[in-house]
Amino acid sequence: MVELDGKNLTISDVVRVARERAPVTLSDKSWSNVAECEAFLESLIDEGRPIYGVTTGFGALDGRAVSRADNRQQQVNLLKSHSAAVGEPMTEGTVRAMMLIRANALGSGQSGVHTQTLEALVAMLNEGVTPRVPRKGSVGACGDLAPLAHSVLPLAGMGYAKHGDGDWLPGDVAMSKAGIGLPDISGRDGIALINGTEQTTGIGVLAAYDAQCLVPLAEAVACLTMEALGAVSDSFDELTALTKPHAGQVATASNLRELTSGSETVLPPRPDRLRDALSMRCIPQVLGSTRDAVEHAVRTLEVEINSVNDNPIFGVADGLVTSNSGNFHGQRAGEVLDYLANSLISLAVISERRSARLVDENLNGGLPAFLIHPQASEGRNNGMMIVQYTAASLVAEARLNSIPATIQSIPTCANTEDHVPMSPLAAQRAETIVDIAFNVVAIEGLIAAQAIDLKGIAPAPRLRPLYDCIRSAAPIMIEDRIVGEDIAAVREALQTFANQAV
Repeated sequence: MVELDGKNLTISDVVRVARERAPVTLSDKSWSNVAECEAFLESLIDEGRPIYGVTTGFGALDGRAVSRADNRQQQVNLLKSHSAAVGEPMTEGTVRAMMLIRANALGSGQSGVHTQTLEALVAMLNEGVTPRVPRKGSVGACGDLAPLAHSVLPLAGMGYAKHGDGDWLPGDVAMSKAGIGLPDISGRDGIALINGTEQTTGIGVLAAYDAQCLVPLAEAVACLTMEALGAVSDSFDELTALTKPHAGQVATASNLRELTSGSETVLPPRPDRLRDALSMRCIPQVLGSTRDAVEHAVRTLEVEINSVNDNPIFGVADGLVTSNSGNFHGQRAGEVLDYLANSLISLAVISERRSARLVDENLNGGLPAFLIHPQASEGRNNGMMIVQYTAASLVAEARLNSIPATIQSIPTCANTEDHVPMSPLAAQRAETIVDIAFNVVAIEGLIAAQAIDLKGIAPAPRLRPLYDCIRSAAPIMIEDRIVGEDIAAVREALQTFANQAV
């Protein structure tokens, strides 16, 4: 059970609810805060206090007054008009992440949402109602409006959703099958449900978690390559690392030492081997930098998912009422996701360079060309030749996705929203790059295992589980076979291996 209180949601909590369908509840204090804020908002409306999006229109229409009699239709119309996203639907996991993070923000008790509306949103998570949310359409300011609107349409009996593992159903049918009554969308419910950064963080949190799993895996796979190529160990010596003590570099160097302890071939400098190519020598600098980028992203995103990403904001205890908050702006989350994506590209680039080295008979320390097994005929067999092509293609694709999203502002809403961060694009970019990098690292692992077998050495004790994981998915290749199937199997096995290690 994941308990929400608006302050203590973690990356791991999001993963459990998004991917494992863990149940959700709100703390008693959160329910109390939500009810108090609901009553506070009603009192402000009764006083005739102007409140953006409740007694006024939205966006550039905020100068138009809206009567109490029109409020209910106003809030429902908001969900209809803002459901303007296009493209393929987001995955169940990312939609559930969005819904969870929004429920946590509303659970802070500073958004003025009705208790029954938040109860219904939580019930959707617990009963497995997953709305159909098209992927494209948010600019990341005034909330991730379009995707969030799609994600709550079933609360108003609209849109489409799945119940459990079923097919798409009309929103009201899915809610009925789940036994969830439709709340009365009124007051500030419509705007409260969609005025946040939750598409950015829903996608971004899962990408950051996957990156957390990937970095130590990439370090371990790199160690397999170093074993196959007989690397020089002083590049990750503790004294060497401490001369440039970036936290990630020190941590990566430490992990490399631990993983290669007892190696037959990763050894101190020797007369015929003083230096390595930079793709091996600079693993602490490159992957250590990615470690730091991941940590920064996780730390920032955990602040974001425990924030009141909204406007207006209400504070019952201190009397705060503002219609002028910019907390819905996704700049901070988007920037760290841009940073994370670019750092992961470097992880993929250096991994591909090691793969290329392994298959090149001029650089791989006497191993066969393209790691073709000695029992197979060269010319008739091609070995790992095209596997490296695939890695090169993936790296090129990653580089095509290297342009930061958060500098791409295009004004919206008749220039009342004249700076927007495009943070959902940053999140989607990070998600794409994590997926690409996992494939590139899986390719290096597949090639490195082949090289170790051909070299006739046993992996270092701490690397044996990783080697066995790869070999359980793809045995040594003697005669050519369909290597795309090997890549897919190794990728799947390594992702499970990495998740278990975090």
